[in-house]
Amino acid sequence: MMFEGDGGAWLGIDLGTQSVRALLVTGDGRVLGAGTAPLTGRRDGVRHEQDPGEWWEAVCVASRTALTGQSRLRRLGGVAVCGTSGTVLLTDGEGRALTPGVMYDDGRAVAEAARVGMQPSWALPKVLWLVEAYGRGRVTHQPDVITARLTGGRGTVVPTDSSHALKTGYDVEAEAWPSRLAYLGDVLPEVVRPGTRLGEVCRGAAEATGIPVGTPVIAGMTDGCAAQIASGALYEGSWNSVLGTTLVLKGASARPVRDSAGVVYNHRAPDGSWLPGGASSVG
Repeated sequence: MMFEGDGGAWLGIDLGTQSVRALLVTGDGRVLGAGTAPLTGRRDGVRHEQDPGEWWEAVCVASRTALTGQSRLRRLGGVAVCGTSGTVLLTDGEGRALTPGVMYDDGRAVAEAARVGMQPSWALPKVLWLVEAYGRGRVTHQPDVITARLTGGRGTVVPTDSSHALKTGYDVEAEAWPSRLAYLGDVLPEVVRPGTRLGEVCRGAAEATGIPVGTPVIAGMTDGCAAQIASGALYEGSWNSVLGTTLVLKGASARPVRDSAGVVYNHRAPDGSWLPGGASSVG
């Protein structure tokens, strides 16, 4: 979007645990508008699920609120979506949800986690649990539901970004799914690096969200990485901490940080550098 008096503005959408938030910001950091809409979930012991359809409904409300009153708005430079790391569901070949959204802190995939050597909160154990419980489908991360609706509406399938795919077992160094997951076949989605253009906002999505038709839809990152980018902690040796439902600590490095215990893991930044860090559900 070009806005009078500056070099443009962008819309960021954050799919959180309790709400969806949208922020309209100019290139020089001025906030032009903000919107939010609540989310509900189903909790029962270690179970935690959300309705993917509710994500879209909340995005529509939050985006429209953030864009309210922007009469001088001519066009958007782009829109990107971040989500909770490790939240997944299965969709069919046309992008329709086959399962609930299994949230990042859902704890049912204990046996699957032991089998693949990951924490139960990571996405790959949940994927294996979902396939066993519901049958095969396409692995879809939380933001993919929204980017698909933005670019083409129901029935659209888009690539996922490597940041959200990290906890599904994607090898961010090789930028490929590892051979040990080959048995999953077409369950695994195509992956692109954050910052990749996925398409543009279609007319139906524009009418629902208020985002102008033709706005570029850009692959985002997980919520913790998005917070780090927003804080400006992108120079080697700088660190950022965020306390929400989850405590996240992330830094910037020219090389991956190795941790044999697996507590520290490395996201790949859009420019190819590294964002090592970790998280704990203590918020």
